Amino acid sequence: MRRKNIALFTAQPEAAHELRIINGISEQCRKYGYHFSVFTPMAHLEFNREAYVEAEARIFRVAELGRIDGLILDAVNLVVGAGKGVLEELLERLKKYPDLPVVSLEMSVGDLPVIRSRNEEALREMCRHAIEVHGKKDICILTGHKGNEVAESRLKVCLDEIEKHGLSVKEGHIVYGDFWYSSGDALARSIAEGKTERPDTVLCTSTHMALGLIYRLRRLGIQVPEDVAVLGFDTTDEGCCNEVILSAYDAADALSAAETVDYIRRIIDPGKEILPYETEVGKMFYPGMSCGCEPNIGRTINTFLRSSYLVAYNSSSDEDMNEVKFGRLMEGYCLEEFTSAASPEEAYEKMGKKIYLLHPFRNYQLCLRKDWLEERAADDAQLPSEMDIVLSAWETPDQETCFDHEKISFPTVEMTPLLNDESLEPSIFYFSPIHFERTTFGYCVMRRSLEDKVVLSLVYRTWLRFVNNALEMIRTRMQLLSMSVRDSMTGLFNRRGMQLELEKRLGEAESGARLFTAVIDMDGLKRINDTYGHKEGDAGILMVAGAVMRSAHDGEFCVRAGGDEFFILGVGKYEEADNAARIKEFHEILNELYQKSDKAYEVVASIGCATEAVDDKLNIDAVISRADKEMYKEKSGKRRQE
Repeated sequence: MRRKNIALFTAQPEAAHELRIINGISEQCRKYGYHFSVFTPMAHLEFNREAYVEAEARIFRVAELGRIDGLILDAVNLVVGAGKGVLEELLERLKKYPDLPVVSLEMSVGDLPVIRSRNEEALREMCRHAIEVHGKKDICILTGHKGNEVAESRLKVCLDEIEKHGLSVKEGHIVYGDFWYSSGDALARSIAEGKTERPDTVLCTSTHMALGLIYRLRRLGIQVPEDVAVLGFDTTDEGCCNEVILSAYDAADALSAAETVDYIRRIIDPGKEILPYETEVGKMFYPGMSCGCEPNIGRTINTFLRSSYLVAYNSSSDEDMNEVKFGRLMEGYCLEEFTSAASPEEAYEKMGKKIYLLHPFRNYQLCLRKDWLEERAADDAQLPSEMDIVLSAWETPDQETCFDHEKISFPTVEMTPLLNDESLEPSIFYFSPIHFERTTFGYCVMRRSLEDKVVLSLVYRTWLRFVNNALEMIRTRMQLLSMSVRDSMTGLFNRRGMQLELEKRLGEAESGARLFTAVIDMDGLKRINDTYGHKEGDAGILMVAGAVMRSAHDGEFCVRAGGDEFFILGVGKYEEADNAARIKEFHEILNELYQKSDKAYEVVASIGCATEAVDDKLNIDAVISRADKEMYKEKSGKRRQE
């Protein structure tokens, strides 16, 4: 039986809020033996590069709703920026899957069921800490957008706890913001300018607002915590590495995320045991300097080391090998390596050799659309029905990395062939977009065991950006090369391309091989141009080019040698006696194309063929000249018959 698969739609998965959600879902999926698929843009959906974010958000289209067993929406990330369009599209898609369990986290999305974060106790603890531990009485509350479900519910809990202590919040000390640094900055300026009466404490319902507040207060000469104490909610790494280390309570995102899995389990596995997710509010407080507590310096140092850019590392350290640091990725000069590749295959090879930098992982797959090198791919926002895995990598039990860049095609609806492998342990699959600005190349998949505790970090996001830029560089380079060897009108080789391709074919020729050459020239082009116009003349040329391409046999290539002159060339086992059949075949194909067209004029062409042994005496120009004479014999014969 296929292992059940729970999917999550989120964004910027290395951020603190998202990591807590992923951890909660991972733990429950591990307990229940489910796969866990995370579909995620690596950028926040409110990022101000519109084209970039648009392509990032297309990763959600990879999720084949008919092949997942439950869907969880990290709604906080999906109600902003490009996420609004994602939700509209998703709700439309869901109409085809009325039985698919879908749950929204914390915020309402249409009529979908909601599991709200159980943050009440942590918020009350934040209030108690300010009042009972530090004796604060004049409290200001800074929350998110007015009318926002999360902002209003957090505000309500704080007001209730403050009132239980016999205190009240003054008029003007309930401040709405946007959950971001800018809100804290604005409140600090308002306090400094006397527009908002200075409180002795500000309780911020997000860490980002608290950090913005602390920064601006200190720049304006107001000391923290001496003049104003600050506490935050929803911890981040930045809070414990700040100039004034922030005292903050952690959100219970992991618990609510785990409960969404339990909700889905009751639907897809009715009657099966529900295993509780254990958490303690007391362990969710991280003391800092901003309220007057002694900070945990060890936590600050560990956070700093985890995110620091070190130009050297201890290669003998087991800990270093368990999580690659950002500095190690950058000092590997991956971007320079990848973008220096002269071909897609060379790029895949170089990426495979650097894949160890994503350790630990079980599998990594780079999945690209078949036409990603072509210019028209830039205009196609939809994924094709088939994708190519162009790079596969895996780790052995002894943590050796292996890779293979032999191309493997698979139906896009499968998302990854790994999900069909019934022998795989319960795993987490990260699906991330591969693109350059608005142009989507495909996506990548990284599989880790649910037992692995390593989380996504800046390393992975930067790796993907390196891959994106390298692919665009290669695509541009290949297009420029194609322009130099291809005819822009027909896409066939030009004379320079013919020379390069023929040199390659002759260099690979086996003993006894012969060169086959067909020369084709369109008849009556001037008459068509003069009578019907040059646009119709071009249409005639394209019809002949189409017949040339369809007439070419396996291993042969086609050339537009001039305005209305074409070649077909091949190196292999050819006989001069077969030339008559090739001429007949070409005329039949061209006539078939003409009969299917609606042209008021007849499209015809003359053809001549020649073959010659491939040896030291081979004169390519002489062979082409012989075929050219045969073509003119046919053309002259037509004129005599007129």
